[in-house]
Amino acid sequence: NAIGLFHEFLNDRQIAIYGVEGAGDGIETGRHAAPLNAGTPGVLHGNRTYLMSDEAGQIIEPFCISAGLDYPGVGPEHAWLKETGRAQYKTITDAEAVAAFHDLTRIEGIIPALESAHAIAFAQKLAQGMDPEKIILVNLSGRGDKDMHTVAAREGLEV
Repeated sequence: NAIGLFHEFLNDRQIAIYGVEGAGDGIETGRHAAPLNAGTPGVLHGNRTYLMSDEAGQIIEPFCISAGLDYPGVGPEHAWLKETGRAQYKTITDAEAVAAFHDLTRIEGIIPALESAHAIAFAQKLAQGMDPEKIILVNLSGRGDKDMHTVAAREGLEV
């Protein structure tokens, strides 16, 4: 979802570009969906990119609360942006994303998709200690009503 937003800013090197991957239960647990941060180059669906794979090069199952981020690879544009250093890729755990989901809903009345909640959580971290004159632009790519059952189930609630 982020790649469409990135395009407009690629040539302006004064603008930092960040992508956010799903860290699931944490990168160190192996239960994540962060091929750019913890994967290796490989080929999937005819495209060379970063993948979550084992020592034999076989794809391993990703883990992330967000269905849209729960994939073992990334598009070739993201791989290129990482390789060239034009974009930085960070990770956010499921717990951090759910907290951001609640924050945006409570504070702004916007129910974000869990994919976008990962970006919101990273923006919250990035904003801490940042120059107040600087601007952070976050791509809210989907509606969170589709994810309410997922969040409720995680919190032991029935909807």
